Amino acid sequence: MKQLIVLALILIFFVGCPSAPKNSARIYIEQQNYERAKEQISIGLKDTPNDYELYVLLAKAEIGLSRWIEASKAFEDGIAIDSAKTINWLLGDTKNISAYRQAFYNAALTLREEKKYERALRDLGYAKILDPNDVNIYILEGGLYSELGNSEMASKAYAKALSLDPENPYAYFLIGKEFYDKRMYDSSVVRFNKAVEYFKIRHERDAKMLFQNLPEIDKNLAHKIITLWSQKKNDELDELIKVQLGIDAGLNAMRERVERFYKTTDGLAQSYYLLGMAHYNLMDNALALENIQKSLEVLPDDLDALFYAGEILIKMERFKDALSKFERITQLKEGDVYAWFYSAVCHSQVKDYKKAIDIYEGKVLELDPENIDALTNLAYCYRELGNNKKALEYLMKAAELQKEQ
Repeated sequence: MKQLIVLALILIFFVGCPSAPKNSARIYIEQQNYERAKEQISIGLKDTPNDYELYVLLAKAEIGLSRWIEASKAFEDGIAIDSAKTINWLLGDTKNISAYRQAFYNAALTLREEKKYERALRDLGYAKILDPNDVNIYILEGGLYSELGNSEMASKAYAKALSLDPENPYAYFLIGKEFYDKRMYDSSVVRFNKAVEYFKIRHERDAKMLFQNLPEIDKNLAHKIITLWSQKKNDELDELIKVQLGIDAGLNAMRERVERFYKTTDGLAQSYYLLGMAHYNLMDNALALENIQKSLEVLPDDLDALFYAGEILIKMERFKDALSKFERITQLKEGDVYAWFYSAVCHSQVKDYKKAIDIYEGKVLELDPENIDALTNLAYCYRELGNNKKALEYLMKAAELQKEQ
């Protein structure tokens, strides 16, 4: 009788015990040996291909390897087998819920870059189950719906984000952009103003944290940090942080703060810029220029902001001020034919015809030999200098090109 009881216990132990590959996978995951864990899971799936738990473990291994799309797919395979058990398993693993949510969110970000918007939305749906109060999920969701042309669902997502965080500048900015893209400029102005208000608060806070060892925030140094970060010049940035910010640990210690500062700087600059452009489309050049100039104070080398600031200044007949904007563009982007063209226009308007001619002939026509406006303006400049022969020559070239078009 005793032997029978022992045998029964042994049978119960082996029947109820998880498979060896599954146990091995768990151990390897605990040891952060994710590739070996995947090997064991692969063995397990050959014997029990419908075991949802193996797919969840596979997802954990993929998360450990920062393979977000693969992690997302493994979760979805588990959900396809048994959605209730898989979701409950995820929710029950309270220690790692944030990691699972982040995996779905990161997968959605990657899928957005790949223009796989529908699948990205599916991943965000799972992220919402794990954390329904994460503002970033709804902001990304709004952007995805916007890409799909579903402005109603985009607006709902942004509204949800603001209901969770009424002072979130990113949500205000994206709602403003929705209105801007629909040419509802008055409505966009209201949202962009709110975005500016809350971005300023975050930007000032992030700047103070970054410049904690200096008596004040150095704008030139801030711009240099942004430039080095955007160009991924980590060695130079590390040296700058150590020497000029006085933080011995360098970029390794400050990476998160630099990234946050970069994001709020870009957000503030773009909010000012689009606020200016909304006023531009509302035919209010004064307010347009004011806000675009503020954008340039934050990001001095933004090409779009420089261009429109220059264009507005030309409309205001402030040609010398406009010239500085276009000259800066040509320094940053030597092949920008439009910036060269408007530089020449500014020189001609201040009666520096020789300089205008040099730019039209040496830059604009080199980049765009059939630029009729440049040929016509050259004729004007030569006529003002009393060279009627050259003026007539360029007028004839312009007339010939017009006939061909």
